[in-house]
Amino acid sequence: MPDLGELIGGLLGVVGEQVSASSLRLGPVPTVGVFLVVLVLLSLVARPTTRWTIRDLGRLASVSRAMALAAEAGGEADFSLGSSGVARPTSALDRIQTLGALPILAHAARAAARAGVPLRVTANDPVAVHLAQVTLADAHRRTETLEREERSRAEYVGEGRATAAAAAIADPGAPTTAFVAGGLAEEALLLLEGEARAAAWTSFGTATASQASSVLLTGGGTLVGPELFQAPSDLRGTSRDRLMVLGANRLILVAMATIAIGSLLAVAAGVDLAGPLAGR
Repeated sequence: MPDLGELIGGLLGVVGEQVSASSLRLGPVPTVGVFLVVLVLLSLVARPTTRWTIRDLGRLASVSRAMALAAEAGGEADFSLGSSGVARPTSALDRIQTLGALPILAHAARAAARAGVPLRVTANDPVAVHLAQVTLADAHRRTETLEREERSRAEYVGEGRATAAAAAIADPGAPTTAFVAGGLAEEALLLLEGEARAAAWTSFGTATASQASSVLLTGGGTLVGPELFQAPSDLRGTSRDRLMVLGANRLILVAMATIAIGSLLAVAAGVDLAGPLAGR
């Protein structure tokens, strides 16, 4: 019985003979090159997007996996829009942070809707609560899971920063997945620890410079400073669009590497690559 090396060698020989005996206009080497390009494209489509992504701001690319684990555990997800709100008497930067957190909420809501995980959104501003309700409804409409819409809810936890922090700490239902994104002030550490006390997966973000240390020390995934506003732009494109762009970029890199290696071989060793590439 032949060993593994002989078996692989025999298989390669059979494949080479079939390619050589084919009636294709291309020669064996260009034909194999075409097959390699197809295999590269298939691998790009089959692999998860996170494996090809250079950065994962706030671990948002793995939200779907976190929601799937929460569904298996029978838990729920908690999303806090911070304590600044939209209509409260706070600074303009704090209010912009709340608006910047809404696309992140939409991304988490779609993942929760697909996985069937109840999502609880808390805010201490009635306008922010209304925006959260609209975002939840839109997420269920986009994912065609309207039958699960009543399981997700947006709650008004009261006016004032201390109330929002106390509500998060005293929450009896420990979430499996927790998000905090938006403007945070002096109660940031209390709010973050209240959300992350029993959560297995967390993602916290704020653009307030004085609270960056609290976010970095408490959250598993972090969005600090301008990253809170950069994350929605990364989430805007569909996974197919990202795969197309990443695949095209890698094919360009492969072509450039092939040209560079071929040029070095032609200059250093005097190898003529024009004939094999043309099928001659």
